Amino acid sequence: MIQKINGVPGKISQTTAKGAISLQLDRQATDNKIEKNETITITGKSEQAVLQTATYALLREHLGQLNKGETLVQMAQERRIFMLDMGRKFFSKETILSFIDVLSFAQFNFLQLHFSENEGFRIACDTAPEIVSDDFLSKADVIEIIQYAQCCGIEIIPDFDSPGHLKQLLKNRPEWQLEKKNAEGEFEKNPTALDITNPEAVEFILSIYKEYAALFSSSTYFHIGADEFVDFDEMEAYPQLQDYAKEVYGESAEGIDAFVGYVNRIIEAINGFGFIPQVWNDGFFRLNRAEVVKLSEAVEITYWTKWNQHMAPVSTFIDRGYTVINFNDNYFYYVLGEHAGYTYPTYEKIIDSWTPDMWPQEQVVAVDTTQLPGVAVAVWADRPDAQTQEEVLLHVSEIFFAVMQKQMGDVFITKDALTAFLATILK
Repeated sequence: MIQKINGVPGKISQTTAKGAISLQLDRQATDNKIEKNETITITGKSEQAVLQTATYALLREHLGQLNKGETLVQMAQERRIFMLDMGRKFFSKETILSFIDVLSFAQFNFLQLHFSENEGFRIACDTAPEIVSDDFLSKADVIEIIQYAQCCGIEIIPDFDSPGHLKQLLKNRPEWQLEKKNAEGEFEKNPTALDITNPEAVEFILSIYKEYAALFSSSTYFHIGADEFVDFDEMEAYPQLQDYAKEVYGESAEGIDAFVGYVNRIIEAINGFGFIPQVWNDGFFRLNRAEVVKLSEAVEITYWTKWNQHMAPVSTFIDRGYTVINFNDNYFYYVLGEHAGYTYPTYEKIIDSWTPDMWPQEQVVAVDTTQLPGVAVAVWADRPDAQTQEEVLLHVSEIFFAVMQKQMGDVFITKDALTAFLATILK
């Protein structure tokens, strides 16, 4: 990192020897801190915090803003996450490593790799090699990404979405596609939705989770999706789900209960693999559904939207005791091609308008570092050719630094200075 911003190798010491930067781990420390005298000493509460604080020190020193004496490094929330949709659009190993460099300087500590989508599956697969897209990462590539991220104080979150968003996996398995009853009363296949009433289909998906649980075994979290399975306001158009729910959960059950039951089964499996599972919010505790089956408590919620009037507000999940992460689509969804009514977020908009208590659709919730521990920026490649990998990297990097400054409550870098800094580390 020193070489990236200064152009010459630097010296870092983790012992009593003096280097340009000395790194110290103190698990009893109350704060992460920087002390600048003849050299720079970094003290962090964890290995990850040491590395993150060191890159922050390098950034401020490069900008000529690191004062003599002690500087405390404090964030409003513990987790800063970047989610990359590499399912719809292929991102090379080299581009992902460059993202990690930028994330480290911007104090983001998680990179979520959304590697499966309707349009592609981007990591080599032993269980079902035929589902893998032409452009993909080898498992050796992924291991290198994981290890490089660890060196930068960043943890990877694997992200495999089911039971929706599965067109790539189901295109050669039409017998596992869920059937929908159309307006004419005829049944047609939904190419993106798994028939969760089919035991063989469910076991196949579980085998995919198992394979990637092994690959990402060093990760704490595993995102299992569970969004946009079907139009949740049209559950009655899936009589197969209705019948299955009543058979398994009783006569008062409806199609939504079949869905929640499936998600709970995946949650149980992911817990068993040693991860904390995460799901999107849009399908759960909907205001127009009386669920018999309740979402497992052993999961975190990544809250991205309340665009539909029937979606539960953030308060519903908070009141039920869930840990909730803020994926505010109004500010932090970078949707390629500005598809679905989105516009690209900007550095200026976040600096001028967003604060950590702001959630989607103008919901305001006071920051709670325990139950609401994080904020996330997401790239969704809805129109994958709208920008190149390099364009996405450059433009989204600006967003990271805007979020960092608002998390710190200290706006210290101008847009021009940031542009120059990014040109230095991305050259």
